[in-house]
Amino acid sequence: MGSLAYLTVGVLWLYGFVDQDRFEGSDWRDWSLVALVLAVHVAFGWAIREWAALLLPIALVFLAVPAGYPESQFSEPLPVWIGQVFFVVVEIPAIAVGLVLRALYDGWRRTPWPSR
Repeated sequence: MGSLAYLTVGVLWLYGFVDQDRFEGSDWRDWSLVALVLAVHVAFGWAIREWAALLLPIALVFLAVPAGYPESQFSEPLPVWIGQVFFVVVEIPAIAVGLVLRALYDGWRRTPWPSR
């Protein structure tokens, strides 16, 4: 269920924002956007709890292929799927951080009370 939610949010993101190029030309939005993407991926890693979740950003690359090129007024942009390939380098470690944090939290909760 978490994987389906991830792919749904990812497709909405790719086709609703990235393909429309809604964040072009603003530095603070770019950095806040990267922080938001990292936080969302850590949260999905926490929620999904399966190491196979590390493959989900790669699935988004293939789902982004039909998007083509984003609309741009400044220059000829790269295809959306290439932009997603660049984001995979950040998204996979963020999901891994969420998975590790969840594993540590679950292990901490299973330890008996006096040894905590």
